[in-house]
Amino acid sequence: MIGVAVIGLGAIGRLHASNLARHVPGARLAIVVDSLPGLAERVAGELGAEWSTSPEAVLSRPDVSGVAIAAPTPLHAELIETAAAAGKHVFCEKPLGTGLEEVQRAVRAVRAAGLRLQVGFQRRFDPDFVAAKERLDGGAAGRIQLIRIAHRSRTPPHDGELSERLGSIFVDMTVHDFDTARWLVGEVAEVTAFQHARNTITVLRFADGALGLVDNSRHAGYGFDCSVEVVGSDCTLRIGARGHAADVDQLSTLGTLSHIAEDNIERHGSAYLEELRHFVECVDGGREPCVAGEDAIAALRLALRAEQSVRIAASASAS
Repeated sequence: MIGVAVIGLGAIGRLHASNLARHVPGARLAIVVDSLPGLAERVAGELGAEWSTSPEAVLSRPDVSGVAIAAPTPLHAELIETAAAAGKHVFCEKPLGTGLEEVQRAVRAVRAAGLRLQVGFQRRFDPDFVAAKERLDGGAAGRIQLIRIAHRSRTPPHDGELSERLGSIFVDMTVHDFDTARWLVGEVAEVTAFQHARNTITVLRFADGALGLVDNSRHAGYGFDCSVEVVGSDCTLRIGARGHAADVDQLSTLGTLSHIAEDNIERHGSAYLEELRHFVECVDGGREPCVAGEDAIAALRLALRAEQSVRIAASASAS
């Protein structure tokens, strides 16, 4: 059994801890960590694990082989480096940090230590996305011409200003979409972005000439939306077009009732589980995760280019 510690017990951290304790073969939830002692103690009691408020103390434990990091984004890169220095394999929520240099340094630290690093881009484990990827790789769509991604949250994840805890909307949200675009279509050559309040539009041009359009909203109101359309020369593939948490419609004389997922945990529940299973399998088998630090660097680099695009546009408008 591979002992895993979970650092950070927000909604995603608690989900990871629960999955590790109950649903991931070969894994044992050794300990949970949070800066709030009451929260850490409560979650540990529910899951039959130990608890602590000190990541450093946890990483020194010999019964911990891996760590799942779900702490606030600004802490990610430093925690990854600390874990690497302690000889621990790392699963870390996206993004790996808010600055490119700190993320590159963290990835190098893990590589130099000969450890595994997996990034929490859970769409790569979502059955709908995996099925679409297999069809694209098999040539079903022909030459890809356009990808459209809609990624919208019902409400912001926290009250008040989000940038200090999560980074910009591009670093926090669009980074998922940049990884999806690279994974499904290929490398991105150009990025142009626009922002209004809690909404953004990002236009992509891929290295092979294909185009991309990503729209994000942190406050869509109606539910969590994660849909993708890939337009090819032979056919078009759509993922999540109806926004369902499950592909079930209720039909009656009053019409059709469709349930839209409330949040990302409901929409991607199985993917969050599968990515942890993959992490434990890679640690156990000495294999490289299918989504690693280099993918996080590439997606963050695109997010920062989008930020720069918005700043340039704002400066030009002001002048």
